[in-house]
Amino acid sequence: MQYNLEYHKQLDRSHILPNILNGAKTGAISQFLSDVFISLFLFNETIVIEDIRISTLPAYYAAVATGMLAGLLIIYMDPIAVIAFTTIFYDYVFELADWVINEDEIELTPVESVFDIGLTMILVVVFDPTARHQYLRYQQKRHFIEPTLQRQDRDVTLTIFITVLTSTYNFLKISTQPEED
Repeated sequence: MQYNLEYHKQLDRSHILPNILNGAKTGAISQFLSDVFISLFLFNETIVIEDIRISTLPAYYAAVATGMLAGLLIIYMDPIAVIAFTTIFYDYVFELADWVINEDEIELTPVESVFDIGLTMILVVVFDPTARHQYLRYQQKRHFIEPTLQRQDRDVTLTIFITVLTSTYNFLKISTQPEED
């Protein structure tokens, strides 16, 4: 079958707004669920006495903005490349929002960002079979081959699980930084 470039361009354009909105929603939900899971797993002895520990406002800004960016980029890039961009973007937005809200100076660490990208890629490849499938499908489209692999979307449970997994890692990393300083 001949690759129909115009059809795929139009299809990609039609997904932009819904993907951005779903990304924002998923980012906020996953950040909240990460807060709940972290509170239950790490602070379970005090959970009866205290409330669930909620992340700072910059973490929510970063999660929503990163979800929106991922929703846009996933249309045009493979999932592995999206991980690299969104990991760096999360760090930058978190630091920027923290600077604006708390007047805390911006501290970006490139070596740590590269480690985060590698670890996040490993987590996604190991726990997300849909990402592997989407990567192979994207490779066919990139070489202008009509995809033989059917479109496969993540179900909501898998989306939330993967996002909570990566958000939880970011939460743990950010929450341990003040202790190290």
